[in-house]
Amino acid sequence: MSTKERKILEPLKMPKAASPASRGVEEEWCADPTLSTVELTPLEARLAAKSPELLEGLKKLRAAIGEEAYAKHISELPNLTRNAQSVLVVAKSFMQRSLLERDFIPKFREAFGVADVRVVV
Repeated sequence: MSTKERKILEPLKMPKAASPASRGVEEEWCADPTLSTVELTPLEARLAAKSPELLEGLKKLRAAIGEEAYAKHISELPNLTRNAQSVLVVAKSFMQRSLLERDFIPKFREAFGVADVRVVV
């Protein structure tokens, strides 16, 4: 293309999409059939179904940190797993991760009897 010839670029026009918030609650807004939404239940209830071997450690942790701190910080965690001598804790946000690392790492070690506790977002 020479300098005298110029192509005029036109902006792309995207089709209008309705916002999921504007649709009815009953309507399925997610086009991917492999994705679904579920209500977040307490960690203890989810682990009872998936990993019942972790429940004893959760009971010890609840006793060590108290009922109020457990309800506020631990029961709302997305996930918790154990592998040999380590526990992996999944936090919702970086702030929650910082609070867990600051206040609860020794309690996790003691309750689950592990050497390493990692908190990830």
